[in-house]
Amino acid sequence: MTEKTYLKAILGIIILFAIGLVFYFIFSASYGDGLEKTMENAGVEEGEPVYHAPLDYGEDYLTAFFAGLLGFGLVFGISYAYFKIAGKKKESKEAK
Repeated sequence: MTEKTYLKAILGIIILFAIGLVFYFIFSASYGDGLEKTMENAGVEEGEPVYHAPLDYGEDYLTAFFAGLLGFGLVFGISYAYFKIAGKKKESKEAK
């Protein structure tokens, strides 16, 4: 298989994952995760956070969606740049 075939497969998987994640978020956002359910069943209240992140996902769907989209784009861009640089270094080592 060629490098372009692998790249197309990887991009296809990333796109399917991104679309699936949106639908997962829509249906799971109203339910608590395992830790929240366990704390609720045990009667334990959540304490004050130790650290406040500089960005917040917000309380509504649209804000959370755009925050997730921004995070996805940043991670994808940084990963793409890293692998592009690593590929160039590999090519230069093979040329020697």
